[in-house]
Amino acid sequence: MVDLAGRPLTPCSPEKAAQNLRDGLATLSADGILRLNYRPLAHRRIYKQVQKRDGWLCAWCGGPGTTLDHVIPICWGGETALENCVIACRACNHSRNNALPSTFVKWTGFRPRHPVIRGILADEPAALRRAEQALSEKPLSACLSREEAQVWVAFHSDTVERVRPNPPEAPMTRFKPESRPFREYFVP
Repeated sequence: MVDLAGRPLTPCSPEKAAQNLRDGLATLSADGILRLNYRPLAHRRIYKQVQKRDGWLCAWCGGPGTTLDHVIPICWGGETALENCVIACRACNHSRNNALPSTFVKWTGFRPRHPVIRGILADEPAALRRAEQALSEKPLSACLSREEAQVWVAFHSDTVERVRPNPPEAPMTRFKPESRPFREYFVP
């Protein structure tokens, strides 16, 4: 298996290779090499930049954060870009479950102070329109993760409902909105 630049990647299982081919995310060359049509490891660069910008603090609750959260979720056309990503704790990131930021704020009562979240919340409908426009114009090779590539394929094959679920009425985890972040924490 190789990426767009021809660099070898860790081999995947035959099932995963067949799924990549079936989903249109890869092609099989005559010499038997699976060539991915997206950039599977490029999101790591954005993650490092967001970590540097945000530190290790959750942009939603202010507690210790370790995950990359897309403010406009990928399934809604959100890109892995500095203008759409923040650091989040696992509880906040998983509790969102592809909910839009306004919905998550309504669930939790959080008052986000992060400029990326505030900018998107200021005009969420316009941010969604921009995300969908960008998704319609970018090539598959610009996708920075498998999930982005899957959404791209679904969007361009008119099956976007398959990847754009209706979020639940409340978080689907044991997230406690009244919890308070640690004021001090230990990072080994």
